[in-house]
Amino acid sequence: MSSVPGKAPAVKLPPQVESGRELLVEELGRLLTIEETLAKLVLPKLLLEVEDQDLKQVVQEHLKETRGHAGNVKEAFLALGEGPAGKPAYGLDGLRTEHDATAPAVARGVRSLVHCSAAMGTEHYEINAYEAAIRLADALGAEDVGGLLRANLEQELTALEQLGKQADRLATAAVDDRTAS
Repeated sequence: MSSVPGKAPAVKLPPQVESGRELLVEELGRLLTIEETLAKLVLPKLLLEVEDQDLKQVVQEHLKETRGHAGNVKEAFLALGEGPAGKPAYGLDGLRTEHDATAPAVARGVRSLVHCSAAMGTEHYEINAYEAAIRLADALGAEDVGGLLRANLEQELTALEQLGKQADRLATAAVDDRTAS
């Protein structure tokens, strides 16, 4: 019964995900959406926006890897006997919105640092999603799924490390340029 006068009682729906296996399939769907969105939209757009050649090279290399990540996630679905299907990735949507709102307001000379920071945020989001999915796969005894996801995770960790080096370089350049003025 609703506690608000004049309101109909709330309908309580059963949970849509009821097991660890179903949750893993949901996580794989989110990972598939993340990787496909990054490969088809986000990273190509970022490559057009980034002016710093060293950062552009790191993003270009990771774009090549990202295209393979979606394939590994699809293989993980198949290893579970499921058809690959994407699921909403609201965190990625938020990161994209934040970047798109912030970058135009930043001076061109330091904008590459904003792009790098956004890319690092995306890597952290992906790493979190992979670590959660790997833990579920391990708990379910799905070693083949875990192996596919670990291969992607290793590349995500390497990409984050490379982006971190670029961020250090770009931050130092931004501070040096500002203090030299």
